Amino acid sequence: MESFPKLFIPGPTYVPEHVMQSLTRPQIGHRTPEFSELMSTVVQGIQKLLYTNNHVYLASHPATGLWEMGIINSVKKGILHTVNGSFSSKWADVSKECGHPTGVLEYEWGKGVKPEDVDHHLSTGKYDVFAMVHNETSTGVLSPLEPIAEILKSKYPHVIWLVDAVSSMAGVKIEVDNLGIDFILASTQKAWGLPAGFAVCAVSNRMIDLAKSISNKGYFLDINVYEKYYEKMQTPSTPSIPHIFGLKYVLEQIKEEGLENRWQRHIENAEYTQNWAKDRGQSLFPETGFESNTITCIHNDREWDINGINDRLLERGFRMDKGYGKLRGKAFRIAHMGNVMMDDLTEYLHNFDEVLHD
Repeated sequence: MESFPKLFIPGPTYVPEHVMQSLTRPQIGHRTPEFSELMSTVVQGIQKLLYTNNHVYLASHPATGLWEMGIINSVKKGILHTVNGSFSSKWADVSKECGHPTGVLEYEWGKGVKPEDVDHHLSTGKYDVFAMVHNETSTGVLSPLEPIAEILKSKYPHVIWLVDAVSSMAGVKIEVDNLGIDFILASTQKAWGLPAGFAVCAVSNRMIDLAKSISNKGYFLDINVYEKYYEKMQTPSTPSIPHIFGLKYVLEQIKEEGLENRWQRHIENAEYTQNWAKDRGQSLFPETGFESNTITCIHNDREWDINGINDRLLERGFRMDKGYGKLRGKAFRIAHMGNVMMDDLTEYLHNFDEVLHD
């Protein structure tokens, strides 16, 4: 069997053989009782993981499609996006391309979203939808949701809240119903620890009702179409059934580990990696208090030869991240989410140290 480097990049993330094997189950028909049973099991598992009773949709495409689903099924007046990295910027661009009035609350890369800034922009009355990225993958910035939820509940209860949790869902505790999130999305190749090409979202009842009053949404991403099939625990079109079997298996693994243990493992992975970087004279790229639990973004203060380190790590069987976009070479990221256990992380960082000292 062909061998590839072990991934410590922010996505796709490391998928061990036992997880890959879960995708090799025999095919079943997507309009059969056995599929409905499979989907029901997966939906209930995701609801438990997200602490929600909201409907969960399974989408056989990247989370980028769910960006658009969230927008076209909610915006009537205007949408406010927070932008603090590459992916939050791209999501705002999608809103513009959909033709909606789009406001942008922009931060320097490395900064987190502040509730007082959200309050200031929403107070203009221009927006009926607010969209933010929970964990900005490009910068390793995690913006706490609780302070944002307090503002929205107390002052803007009519505003629909969309959250991109692509690199935090299944790695960070997100209590969707307590927070009041209307639409939360993620893809499977990050903290879910599965191959790419599949995405999930949870949608509130009020957003489902709102979508009924919005026309010209097309077909493929129309929530009302998803609802029609959701009642039968089916998807609108033929899905990637292997991914759904994979989700079932991963959810079983998560149940065995325990949700609180899983959240704590990601916290401990992050702390270990952050301390490793600081002990070697590097600083963290995110501002203090906004460090991610799933990705550590390290400012290359020591001006390490990232390309050279990457080449040496590849020889040892590891794939590193060299920085995203304009941060390439100036900062690099270490992913420690999903299937990455402490033993995997210490092995990688031990090899990193040996390369540094060669």
